[in-house]
Amino acid sequence: MYKDLLLHDKGFWISSGPYSDIVLSSRIRLARNMKGLPFSGRMAKRDMVKLVHSLEKFREESALFPGTHSIDLSSISNNEKRYLRERNIITYEMEISYLSHVLVNKVQDFSIMVNDEDHVRIQVIRPGLQFLSSYRLADKVDDELNRFVPYSFSTEYGYLTSCPSNIGTGIKVSAMLHLPVLTIQNKIPFLIHKIKKIGVNLAGTTGEGIKTIGSIYQLYNRTTLGVSEIDIVELMDGVVNKVLELEDNSRDKYLSESRTEVENLAWRSFGILLYSKKINYIEALEHLSNVRLGIILAIIKNGSLNVINDLMVGIQWAHLQRFYREFFKSIDESDEYRANYLRSGMQKMEKNDV
Repeated sequence: MYKDLLLHDKGFWISSGPYSDIVLSSRIRLARNMKGLPFSGRMAKRDMVKLVHSLEKFREESALFPGTHSIDLSSISNNEKRYLRERNIITYEMEISYLSHVLVNKVQDFSIMVNDEDHVRIQVIRPGLQFLSSYRLADKVDDELNRFVPYSFSTEYGYLTSCPSNIGTGIKVSAMLHLPVLTIQNKIPFLIHKIKKIGVNLAGTTGEGIKTIGSIYQLYNRTTLGVSEIDIVELMDGVVNKVLELEDNSRDKYLSESRTEVENLAWRSFGILLYSKKINYIEALEHLSNVRLGIILAIIKNGSLNVINDLMVGIQWAHLQRFYREFFKSIDESDEYRANYLRSGMQKMEKNDV
């Protein structure tokens, strides 16, 4: 049942992966559309019924992926939908749609978003740099799903998608990166210019160019046509490794040249999170980013990146409401609960570090 998924405590972000000090997560998305149906933006209710029927057959009959749950988003509350969106199980467009579903397997290895921009989007997210293993699972789900859902495919262009930029492989390979020192040193514009030439974008998390919160960025491929899926995966893996090297080298240099500044940044943020009575989401994420850097550089000793990652997710609106079993009446009230949640988390860390 969907309630079991909504109340599932553990997410991928509390596990460590390769290079997880910089790479928060790796994600593979495959965009597919069902042959004979109009694209999502033009679908009627009868078209949706046909699509969902095929997906239900996959869910019930697939021997490869037993225990997959189906959630009709129109049947759950707005707060539950927001909770799923905050966990990256659905998108904002699906959150506000009346004709969207999502399939999630019982261990949450993958999800299938139904009627987002395309009919289906197969998604695999894993901690750290794990493009290849994520792709292998997504490809396996893709092959199995195609047994039940015939895809729109052109021998000339590849998979047909609602957005021309996804035509071809329909694959989006992306990584969420924590780049605090490159941000502090204003090297992000240079990095964007350099990787854009090879068909890769680096964007902030606010949806406004490179503007971001908490020095977190999304790196993703722009090209999907004329190259194979595995070529795109390998390209992205190579680009991420170059960004890792750049951030790592910048951290070492920054620490050796400006140690007092780094220590002050990390410990001031630790103190603010430890003692604040009220804090908004943006400010909280910025301070968690600074504490995270302090842990990585061994300024804050015995701290846990997994705890900080969990706090970064847990301070979101719907997560806080679920944790405290409250429905906030105002933004001010949510800011008070957020501060309380963070104080509790930092107090536990303080006992180990001070």
